[in-house]
Amino acid sequence: MRWIIGSGKDIVGDNNQLSARRNYINLVTGADVSEWTYLKVNGHVFNNFLCCVSFDDIDGTFITAHMQNNNFPFLCSLSAVNKGKFVIANTCILEKLFDKRLLYALMNNNRYIELFFAKQELTIDNRRFFWKTATIKNIGEFGFQTSLSERKMFKNRHKGLITSIRESFVHVSPILSLEDI
Repeated sequence: MRWIIGSGKDIVGDNNQLSARRNYINLVTGADVSEWTYLKVNGHVFNNFLCCVSFDDIDGTFITAHMQNNNFPFLCSLSAVNKGKFVIANTCILEKLFDKRLLYALMNNNRYIELFFAKQELTIDNRRFFWKTATIKNIGEFGFQTSLSERKMFKNRHKGLITSIRESFVHVSPILSLEDI
């Protein structure tokens, strides 16, 4: 499985947190994990993303990055990502129906792909606006900042990686429901 994170300090933290994240991946997958490297695509190096691989024979991608600057759509446009069996978006849904639009874009390349989003929490910003976000916090438990879904995935790890993903993240359905509108 591929693991991609934004390389900014707000996600990576420092080298200790990066190492702790790699250890977490090892614990939830039960597999060896490569070192973190900058993302490389067709000979181009993207130093705004780090990636590693867990050697578990699972064809999916787990992405922790911000929605701003089209980071997520860019990553999902990569064939290594959109040709896999699933994508886990460990990020916020800041724009209504973005999860559906992203799934439709992924399905243009692979009609069988599944998309999961981190569970969203209701937060209020300093301007008193409410947002649904995948708040990344709780640095003490794992040594790096985690989302609610990452913490649940760790608790469910004994069930196997695929089951723990399905129980800890929200599956995005291609069907629009009244709740979506």
